[in-house]
Amino acid sequence: MTGRPLSFRTRLTLRWTAAFGLLLACANTAVYMGVRAFAEHDLDANLRTLAATEIASSTDAGGTLHLHELPPEELGGGEFAGKFVQYYRLDGTVVFESTVLHGDRVLDAAHFARARRDDHGIATVQVGERRGRVVTAHIRDTTTPYIAAVGLFTDSLDALLARLAWILTGVWTVGLGATALIGFLLASRALEPVDEITARAARIATGDIDMRLDPPRTDDEIGRMTRLLNEMLDRLHRVIDGNRRFAADASHELRSPLTAMAGEIDVTLRRDRTPDEYRETLQRLRTQIDGLTSISEQLMLLVRAEERPGDIAAEEVPVAASVQAACARLAPQAAARGIRVTHGGLDHLVAYVQPVLLARILDNMIANAVLYNREGGSVHITGCDEPTPGDAWEAGRLRLEVADSGPGIPRDEWERVFDRFYRRDPSRSRRTGGAGLGLALSRAIATWLGGTLRVRTSGPEGSTFELTVPGSDTTRSQDRRSAADDA
Repeated sequence: MTGRPLSFRTRLTLRWTAAFGLLLACANTAVYMGVRAFAEHDLDANLRTLAATEIASSTDAGGTLHLHELPPEELGGGEFAGKFVQYYRLDGTVVFESTVLHGDRVLDAAHFARARRDDHGIATVQVGERRGRVVTAHIRDTTTPYIAAVGLFTDSLDALLARLAWILTGVWTVGLGATALIGFLLASRALEPVDEITARAARIATGDIDMRLDPPRTDDEIGRMTRLLNEMLDRLHRVIDGNRRFAADASHELRSPLTAMAGEIDVTLRRDRTPDEYRETLQRLRTQIDGLTSISEQLMLLVRAEERPGDIAAEEVPVAASVQAACARLAPQAAARGIRVTHGGLDHLVAYVQPVLLARILDNMIANAVLYNREGGSVHITGCDEPTPGDAWEAGRLRLEVADSGPGIPRDEWERVFDRFYRRDPSRSRRTGGAGLGLALSRAIATWLGGTLRVRTSGPEGSTFELTVPGSDTTRSQDRRSAADDA
């Protein structure tokens, strides 16, 4: 059975503590080795000075070797460096030695042999239970040659280094604990936004899809992640909301015609009919099926446009040809009501859009202008471009206006006409076949294309709808390119 895995905060703290502990251990080791080297260097310097003085004073009695030892009490007591001296004949016999040695030999055979060969230097020796540093010298200005060994015990140095080791160990331990605590607090502080994001994500996962993460306070990794997550949630919300609205809209709009179709079939089947009557029934059903197909296509296109704004490959589309084609498609409807549809000022305009989507917007705008117009009224389509300032080569904005001579729209309904299934006159819309989706779909497609659709003006003399999409005037673009080439 495996235990519960460590949290990311704990793992981060442990890794930081281990890294800092290793670094601090290396630093403490370097401090210890440095202090030890400097202390031993000072001890060796003092040892050489002491050896020179000791050897000089031991031969100051007319070439007779002797020792100079003064009891510490004569100097008032206190702490003294642990000096020791031992003299040897060349055959290795000890002649004189300090009383502190208690007969222990300072130089072993190898060290004594090096001293006889005048290979003098400072070395570490073990005298009984004590460690010391010793320097040798060859004395020849006496009646008999001698080997002198002068040393200092390292008790004080060893004690100092031991205390330093304990201090550094304590510093390492306290530093490691403090580092672990500070690391945990810093990790907790740094992960607070992640905890908040996790808590919000948990609520979103349970169905609260309208919730968003708090806007980032700084433009760092957490901030960028928060913005990306909010963008992802926005797109996800659009997808889910679009699917919900599609289901609701489809259920709302398809229920009535499907019920009517079922009722007409039931009425037809109540008794035998003539072939002509069956044919008439099937023709009516066919017309209603075509209407249902059109509504389904518009709903699907509307959902797609709302789910993927800006995700489209644009082409250069001549506006005049698109408007003429739309007018030709709607000519029968306009002629049935005696409405005259005209256009002008579109010859040199091009739009950077998808041709099919622009055609759908134009169809809906012109159809709306025809349906909600006076008998014998008029519809006029005009356009112009809004070029980018300066020498920028980006596409400008193309503005198309569809003006009708209808009764107008109250100001408080200028935005409501773009709602799904909204009808200002439901009975009239039923007679003319409108589903209340045309303007909603057109605005969604315009946004999809990177443009806008709005009511520009409206009054008793009629309404004007304004569409803007990326585009330009080809003659003006050519003039700008020529001017740039001349420059």
